[in-house]
Amino acid sequence: MKKERYNIGLLIANITDMFSNGLAKGAIRRAKELDTDLTIFSGKYVGLDFKYEQYDTKYEYQYNVLFNLAAAAKLDYLIVAVGTIAYTFDAAHRKAFLESLGDTPILSVASEIEGYDFLEYDNRSGIAAAVDHLVKHGRKNIGFMAGNLNNSECAERFDAYKKSLERHGIEFRDKYVTECNLAHESIYDARPFIEKNPDLDAVLCVNDIVASKLYEVLSENGIRPGEDIAVVGFDDLPFCKRLEPALSSVRADAETLGAVSVEKAVSVLEGKPDERHYVETRFIPRASCPSDDAPAEESAAPKSYTVEKYEERTHLENIFIRDTLMFDSDPEKGYSQIMKQLSCIGADTAFLYVYDEPIKHTSRSRFPKKLSWLFKAYSYGEALYSVPQNEQRMSTPAVFRNKYLDSDRQHTLIAADLYTVETQYGLALLEPRTEYFLDELELVTYQLSSAVRTLDILKKQSDLLSELYIKNLALEEMSMIDELTGAYNRRGFYIEAEKLIKACPDSSFIVCYADMDNLKTVNDTFGHEEGDFCIKLVAKCLYKILGDKAVIGRMGGDEFAAIMPSGADLRPWDILAERDRFINEFNAGRNKPYKFSISLGVHDAYIRNGYDLQSAISVADNLLYIEKKEKKKREAM
Repeated sequence: MKKERYNIGLLIANITDMFSNGLAKGAIRRAKELDTDLTIFSGKYVGLDFKYEQYDTKYEYQYNVLFNLAAAAKLDYLIVAVGTIAYTFDAAHRKAFLESLGDTPILSVASEIEGYDFLEYDNRSGIAAAVDHLVKHGRKNIGFMAGNLNNSECAERFDAYKKSLERHGIEFRDKYVTECNLAHESIYDARPFIEKNPDLDAVLCVNDIVASKLYEVLSENGIRPGEDIAVVGFDDLPFCKRLEPALSSVRADAETLGAVSVEKAVSVLEGKPDERHYVETRFIPRASCPSDDAPAEESAAPKSYTVEKYEERTHLENIFIRDTLMFDSDPEKGYSQIMKQLSCIGADTAFLYVYDEPIKHTSRSRFPKKLSWLFKAYSYGEALYSVPQNEQRMSTPAVFRNKYLDSDRQHTLIAADLYTVETQYGLALLEPRTEYFLDELELVTYQLSSAVRTLDILKKQSDLLSELYIKNLALEEMSMIDELTGAYNRRGFYIEAEKLIKACPDSSFIVCYADMDNLKTVNDTFGHEEGDFCIKLVAKCLYKILGDKAVIGRMGGDEFAAIMPSGADLRPWDILAERDRFINEFNAGRNKPYKFSISLGVHDAYIRNGYDLQSAISVADNLLYIEKKEKKKREAM
């Protein structure tokens, strides 16, 4: 019997981030070599307070839905780059993030977290070598732009810096150290740091991006990097050699980290734990740390695209963008049609899933755990397929174990979150032809999201036209709204209740029937104007306790009916308790010469059509009658 491949998940931050991109590329190569399936979830960052006025970050939180899906996918193993995903978190919050991913075995990457296997860079040796080099060449006033010291990697690099100074007999000075943003915003931290420390002759930076921003600040102040101040970065990203002067850096190879992560995952799954926890780093001296030494020349940076290659790529992207929106008005066919040019842009295989209904998801809300998926379409190369409706519905784990996936070979799939603004539509799983497809992922994600949203709009537009037709027919006969209370009248109630029943897939509802106690007495004693006030108060009570999910109608006189979907957040006895609270609060603060009271029957029912609704209302009315009898018994005692 053929051995089933492991399915390993890789959770990374922004795919355009050079570390995350390199980590993914290394993992892709090693997974292929080890013949294990790999699913990549590229989200963004957790724990950030986004600046919502900035267009490029306002909705980045949406990508992190992918981390929820990775937890629910029930894969065999998760490799989690928590050091970058949660770089603003301390160790306790990072551990909480890992715990939120469930009971799937986890490897923590770029951060050592208690209770989890981990893999990270040997931050200390590279920093120590950099300090050794600076001291050897006469630098004594060495500063450090340390990043976020709640970040374990930043803290390790800072600790290595301090110990290296001590080893050379150099006094550590607090003023020579500043925490800073880890990205381009670090320029705002570098400016006051340089202004307050004019005697610095060298600065270590927690990463290369921070170092590049320091270059800009030095230039603003007429200070020459490499001559007046030596500068060292960390990560040795490709742009280091292109800076002027070329940036010295500590080489930390993200691709190696990704490859070793996959090796460790496979070893654990095979029952052979891999005890490796650190990947080597080494100092690479360049012109930003001038010396008499002549470091060996490194291989040239990768050549950029030729004009012809760039034009070809741009042409393919334009074709993809055009054809994702070239579909007919039938949404079911449209789902496969939007995948038409995925192969030309680098995704040889693709699977498209949407939620049963689009999900409104704000940055402060929890994403629902129980999801119902519809598997709409898939593609193999240029061949497009629609999934039969009777095979579309599936659970989250089934999404990641697709029966249409060729089991005779290894697969790497990249999860693309399909969303626009605050609405989540679904997910695409894309198999790249080469690892360079990662550079196209955001373009593909945005365009597929736009196409799926357009299909949803077309579907809703069609549904709306049908609804408007029905509504106009009803309005020709009579108004649907009760003028006194603002609730639906009897006819309006049944029309809107029918719509609600059709829209609720599990057919589970709460039905209520209510009236006011002793309305006749109020009318006879205090007049019909006061009686009308009480009828309106019954409606107000129902809206207050049932909320905007309920359809509420005045059935005649002081009698009201209501229907709403069942839910664990509001049960029949909760509704009765809320009714009592409303009445008690009104009577406690009333300036009325009578006691206001409502009788209420609440019934939990399974309703599929109008006949079921009539039966449920009868049961609720009977429960109301029983409550009235009990009240009269208590009043007679």
